[in-house]
Amino acid sequence: MASYLIMTPPGAPADDERARFIADGFSWTAFFFPALWLMAKRAWLLAISVAVLQILLILLSTLPGGFAAALTMQVALSLLVSLEGPLFIARKLSAEDWTLRSIVPARNIETAEEIYFSKTTATARHQSATPLQSIEWSGTGRPESAAGLGFFESYGER
Repeated sequence: MASYLIMTPPGAPADDERARFIADGFSWTAFFFPALWLMAKRAWLLAISVAVLQILLILLSTLPGGFAAALTMQVALSLLVSLEGPLFIARKLSAEDWTLRSIVPARNIETAEEIYFSKTTATARHQSATPLQSIEWSGTGRPESAAGLGFFESYGER
């Protein structure tokens, strides 16, 4: 079961239809095509950096005895992008002032959308119910109610 980060554009309400659902999990597409996956997600600087690294690893593999080292580094680079790629995208959106609204565990994106929007519409209908708290995440420091996601601790604690 994956966790989905729900982020809304700057100034948008929690039930905005432009909300982005980012699956925090392993991506096979990012593993096999890391630079192209990052380009498709519009993480241009990271995509160019990964593409340059991949080209350098191809050149390294042509040197005598460099094939094993290049293959190992290529697999490590692919694992890094496939495991941490969704967090890169969330950080990029956070830098553009998107708001992290919720983190929903679900089997697929359709279920995550159903869970999230049912909660937000129920909250809007019932004013006496406890509202869904939005998590303001500016990317600098850890908010009190945010969960730490990703392979590496990105919030500075252990």
